[in-house]
Amino acid sequence: MRLAIEAFELLFLVVFFVFVLIDARYTFRRRASKNWPATTAMIRSGIVGFRGPFAWIPRVLYRVHFTYSYSVNGIEYSGRFFCLTRGKERGETLCQALVGKSVPVKYNDQKPEVALLTEDELAGKRVMQGPSWTYH
Repeated sequence: MRLAIEAFELLFLVVFFVFVLIDARYTFRRRASKNWPATTAMIRSGIVGFRGPFAWIPRVLYRVHFTYSYSVNGIEYSGRFFCLTRGKERGETLCQALVGKSVPVKYNDQKPEVALLTEDELAGKRVMQGPSWTYH
């Protein structure tokens, strides 16, 4: 029994530190982006819903996944972000409002495939992005 508890504690610590590292990476990237060049991106698509093994569970909040594209020196890159809405219909409405819209992004001039949206909110919804929401 003691061995199971120690294994659980170790697993918890490993998961905790993985999340801390991911968050720290995003925080450093966000700080660095203040000095990155800016360009305009176009929101290309939006999909409402959760993905993965728990997608069948009824939801109160819906995740709306968006993709965007931008061009640097004639090469097109893409990124992604998501917003949360209360209800599938509101998610669909958000998709209609944002798809096709131009948004400002900042990109890493050393690695132009790494970019972050500069807006914290779009259409009144908080933009959620990070290392797992940008292509790198």
